[in-house]
Amino acid sequence: TSPRTTTLTSMGSRLGDLSGHGFSLALVSERDENHERAVEVLNSFRGGSLWDQVITTNHVVAEAITAVRFKAEPHNLPKGHALAVEIGRGLFDGAFGRIYEVTTDEERSAFEYFARHHDKAYSFVDCVNFVVMDKLGMREALSVDGDFTHRFVARPGPSKK
Repeated sequence: TSPRTTTLTSMGSRLGDLSGHGFSLALVSERDENHERAVEVLNSFRGGSLWDQVITTNHVVAEAITAVRFKAEPHNLPKGHALAVEIGRGLFDGAFGRIYEVTTDEERSAFEYFARHHDKAYSFVDCVNFVVMDKLGMREALSVDGDFTHRFVARPGPSKK
């Protein structure tokens, strides 16, 4: 299995959402309904360096490690922990792209965005990603849910089910 992460990319730029049953969880859990679609998207980067094409935020890294730890193998905590460690090492080693360190000002902007959108199911981390994507001129997100589709292209995007 491959690791999954919510990811931002520059150069054509993508950002993914790792919260809940997000892109990274779909990558590591073969039981996830989005696993094959997430792996297919990750495989589309073959031949190129993810370091040059994908950016993820430090918020997504924390969320991804935590989500994989408890959701990838909910009935086998040692296996879930091992997968979370594998994902974390890959993220920190740059195997899945670069980590963008979110500033306090960006966090504040994200919080204000979150506060204004009481009618949406955005997580705070989603809002951080929206702010960073806008700042960096990114238009594509690696995501399996619809939270990014209001302003960005999401790959593989929400399931058609």
